[in-house]
Amino acid sequence: MPVRAALIAAATVLLLAGACGRDAATPNPEGHVPDAGEQPATGDGHTDGGTGRVDLPDVPDVTTTSSLIPPDSGAGPEVIADNGACVSDPSPRFTHPYTDLEQIEFINPTIVVSGNWLKNRQYHKVVTDADNQAVPVPVYAPTAATAVGITHYLGTMQAWDGQVFEIPQFDVRFEASCEVAFWFDHISDLVEPFASLAAPVPVRDTRDAQVSIQVDVEAGDLIGYTSGTEPAHTWDFVLTNSMKTNQFANQARYEQTGDLGHLLHGDCPFDYFDEPLQSEYRQRFGSWQGSAAGFNCDFSPDVVGTIAGGWFLTPFESTGEFAPADWGFVTKIAADGSVDLNGPGTSIRTLPDAVTFADPKTVTDEHCFQDYKRPDRYAYVTLLSDSELAVAFGDGVCPASLPGEHQVFYR
Repeated sequence: MPVRAALIAAATVLLLAGACGRDAATPNPEGHVPDAGEQPATGDGHTDGGTGRVDLPDVPDVTTTSSLIPPDSGAGPEVIADNGACVSDPSPRFTHPYTDLEQIEFINPTIVVSGNWLKNRQYHKVVTDADNQAVPVPVYAPTAATAVGITHYLGTMQAWDGQVFEIPQFDVRFEASCEVAFWFDHISDLVEPFASLAAPVPVRDTRDAQVSIQVDVEAGDLIGYTSGTEPAHTWDFVLTNSMKTNQFANQARYEQTGDLGHLLHGDCPFDYFDEPLQSEYRQRFGSWQGSAAGFNCDFSPDVVGTIAGGWFLTPFESTGEFAPADWGFVTKIAADGSVDLNGPGTSIRTLPDAVTFADPKTVTDEHCFQDYKRPDRYAYVTLLSDSELAVAFGDGVCPASLPGEHQVFYR
């Protein structure tokens, strides 16, 4: 591996990474956690995208402290550190596999649902045996790039029986060009020189914990190995492109809320691969209930005039200052074709063959969704206006109209 330079400054936070952390005294379901003002993690992006649920056969539901994926941090890709060495290229080509696909059960492509927020990540489910044990998969650089930061953190996980425990994991960030950044998260072990450059002790509070490095890699260079989170055994691949701007129902909120920067400039990493690699990755698209025909990265989760996409706890007010996201409710079709409806601390999932299934992008007034795993739970959703949504989560069968006890969310 051609190493251009080693450690620049230990424990220096790169703007690209943002502040991915919270106070160490605050319980956290995963190592990378919400920024200040972000809602606590309530969903399980490594599992079914719902709240505290893992859709595996014959296993109990997991509480809201299971292996969760946090919101992406505030600084967007447009703040890639300018060390004078990056090369402008908004469309770099990825020429090498970044892992062994034979060891990957499925890839849930971005934008994904995690708790009651949307995230720009690709979830990779590692193949496991009958005892839910996973053989660590290799992680490679897909293209020539510069490694710019490593965060060594403690991820808090929860076993099927409810036992909470911590495991050390790594987040490794790269610049493919001045415009394109990518990174891998939930990496179990690093190879040299990365292992020596990372902080030796993992931290719970990941703010100011990223070690800034500058290491050139070639396509195919080994970065490390991972079996992902536990017990879900999933890990992440993320890509942003500062030249791409995705469109949302309330564009001003995404442009002026720092925590939403990675959604605003997120891109589908598989579009950067040449054939046959691109098709091989797309054939792995799916989730816990299988795969939906034709499913692809979806950077248009919001549809104005429908219930689809992301909604927030408070109306948006433009102040011209950094504003943390206050996610409230999200609904989106998952890679297995089911629909997720996740609110604060709760979730509903409806399978595509269910009587109450509907694509959120087609619901322009109101609809009630019955949960597939807990048929005595429902979510009743009513579009009040293009910018307001009423949601009621309740017990029993779907009611005939919106219950009086409901919560209003905003674009």
